[in-house]
Amino acid sequence: MVPDLYQAPYSALSEYGRRLLAEGDSWFTIGSLTFERAPNLLGQIDLPTSTAIVSCAYPGDTLQRMVDGVHDVWFDRLLRVRRYASYWDAILFSAGGNDLIDACQVPARDATGQPIPPARRLLLTPDEAPPGPPARYLSEPGWTLLADYLRANLSLIVQRRDQGPSAGRPLFLHTYAVPTARPAGAPGAPLGWLYPALVGMGIPETDWPALTAELFGRLRALLLAADAASGSPHALADVHVFDSAAMTTIVPAQPGTRGDSGDWVNEIHLNTRGYVKMGRAFGAFIDATLAAYP
Repeated sequence: MVPDLYQAPYSALSEYGRRLLAEGDSWFTIGSLTFERAPNLLGQIDLPTSTAIVSCAYPGDTLQRMVDGVHDVWFDRLLRVRRYASYWDAILFSAGGNDLIDACQVPARDATGQPIPPARRLLLTPDEAPPGPPARYLSEPGWTLLADYLRANLSLIVQRRDQGPSAGRPLFLHTYAVPTARPAGAPGAPLGWLYPALVGMGIPETDWPALTAELFGRLRALLLAADAASGSPHALADVHVFDSAAMTTIVPAQPGTRGDSGDWVNEIHLNTRGYVKMGRAFGAFIDATLAAYP
């Protein structure tokens, strides 16, 4: 059963068996990134119980924007603010992907030509990178900065959940399938996001697949460590991470293609077929996890 989606503010939802609150990046956004072709994960989550999802997601959102409420204050209000907040059976959160993409787009030099220190960016140029495999183009101090930032903001979201009527309810995250760097974008980014960043850094195209896998592999490990059952020192209470990156059924896009390819509508977003695959598996994960909660 596909859930009904609402954009906050929401109408009366008492007729539904479950009510979920969602916040996140463009993987959760409804039709505003690629217009009529825009799919999203929320609309494809398959749940056996009648479910309404109130969505506060916004395309391009990063964790900092979600925490600060720069684009949409409704999530924070509906989650914890007195006289606004409601009880939610669960919170769905799509976060980390846009932060990683944004960090990849920080260039080696600023608009005035001054060098940007490697500690303030995620990628290195061939001249800066040490010898070794394609992972050598990743700035280790830049990754540490990004990882610390992501963990701090995820922890803050959990704290805010526990300040409202949904304290202790499950908060669901997901990992991201590894994209193919290619010139396939959307309005405002016609050449994609990773592709121009890698070209701008002068990184050889032959190294793109391994470097992209390293970047998204690190993000995957960071998100999985937040799972309450991970045993990691970074685990967060009542956080459950669906590992979509482990799905072998997601078909990669072909390198060099400029449009819909495999299970991808553009460089970093799945098409409807891909989201249907992920939504079925994610829905089963959500349903099984909720069954363990009172």
